[in-house]
Amino acid sequence: MMTQMPRLSARFRGRFGSFALDVGFEAPARGITALFGPSGCGKTTVLRCVAGLQRPDEGSFILDGEVWQDGTGLFRPPHRRPIGYVFQEASLFAHLSVRANLLYGHYRTVGLGVSEAIGFTEVVGLLGLAPLLERAPLHLSGGERQRVAVGRALLSQPKLYPDSLGSRKSLRL
Repeated sequence: MMTQMPRLSARFRGRFGSFALDVGFEAPARGITALFGPSGCGKTTVLRCVAGLQRPDEGSFILDGEVWQDGTGLFRPPHRRPIGYVFQEASLFAHLSVRANLLYGHYRTVGLGVSEAIGFTEVVGLLGLAPLLERAPLHLSGGERQRVAVGRALLSQPKLYPDSLGSRKSLRL
């Protein structure tokens, strides 16, 4: 018997101000899926719908058989979606050190019993954050802030990682 590869299925339709979104796609639930297109075509809006940060008039999202929203009114709120989302603006907690910002993502999942796919030491090494750990976000460059935001997202042990940097958007699974 052949087993079916896990899938991601998304369908969103609605108006957001003067912008109308009508998109649907399926992708493997492993690897990287890229969304690309010209500025203003809806890439970020799609990622915000996947994350539950925007709720279209009609929408469905299923990841590996798990329904996060559908046409019956089921809608898993953003804080219940295991997603690591990095905004174009890093949005770090100004009152916390880099270390505390990183650990914030990790501590949110520990209480939920989520298994650790990547650890603090690994993220710090991978992103070259060791020299920054005791600094405040105010004293970081834009690139350093983005690396800390990526680290915090990774430490939340997400199932889905929308990357909203630059003109190419991607879903890392």
